[in-house]
Amino acid sequence: MDLDIIPSGLAAGSLYALVAVGFNILYRPTNVFNFAQGDLVMLGAMISASAIAAGLPWLAALLAAAALVGVIGLAENFLAVAPIVRRSSASHAWIISTLAYSLIIDNLVGHVWGPDPIRVDPPWPFSVTSFMIGGVRTSSYQLALIALTGLMILGIEQFYRTRAGRAVRAVAEDRDAALLRGIDPDRLSRWSFFLGAGFAAMTGLLASPTMYASTQLGPSLLVKGFEAAAVGGIGNNRGALVAGWILGLAEALGGSVLSPGYQAASTFALLLAILLIQPRGLFGQPEARSV
Repeated sequence: MDLDIIPSGLAAGSLYALVAVGFNILYRPTNVFNFAQGDLVMLGAMISASAIAAGLPWLAALLAAAALVGVIGLAENFLAVAPIVRRSSASHAWIISTLAYSLIIDNLVGHVWGPDPIRVDPPWPFSVTSFMIGGVRTSSYQLALIALTGLMILGIEQFYRTRAGRAVRAVAEDRDAALLRGIDPDRLSRWSFFLGAGFAAMTGLLASPTMYASTQLGPSLLVKGFEAAAVGGIGNNRGALVAGWILGLAEALGGSVLSPGYQAASTFALLLAILLIQPRGLFGQPEARSV
């Protein structure tokens, strides 16, 4: 087996994990899957790529894209989700409305930026130029991406230990009981849309040096991110990280051992096998509610 697939698989899996965490940030307090998440990732990549091309430093472009896309995510809540949930919390019509919002973003981005991919160089001192370490070919940016993903997810898990984070967990556990304790679920939902979209934008920029910023970035990462969220257990961020790495390695292995055309088939076969054994994912917990 070619050991070079390990860092490349882990780097790709890190991006899948970040998209899955974006799903989880929103799902925990709302029980809504945002199917525009992939296009928010793509939009963040396009905005930040243009900002960097205009001379803005990498970190400033990252923060600007996160803020702008966060506002667009907040608008999605007001336009495509909140009115539906307000009428019926049991309705799943938000599946169609978030998909519609996704198509609107995709269409607008295509008209503004066009179909051509935009190359984004990683920030100094990192590079996508490969080198050998321990007999394995990798790049400094791949290693930084893997490490940064772990730190970001660890930071999010630490947030859930704070007062605001405990409020999110309370709403996720029992929305009605949280409301009785003075927690405003609607306010948390608004913040979750803003933060989830901002996180998606950061993921888009992190993906750009290896996958390029283009209109094709969103659909591919949406599917892989949803796979990672399902395999890891919906709402479980550490599970999303492990699942993302597993799927990334499976994809790289399938492309190396079989052929690049079998990469998607490899991950879908693994997804099916895991969910047949563990329907709630590797780290999913059974839901129960006392009445």
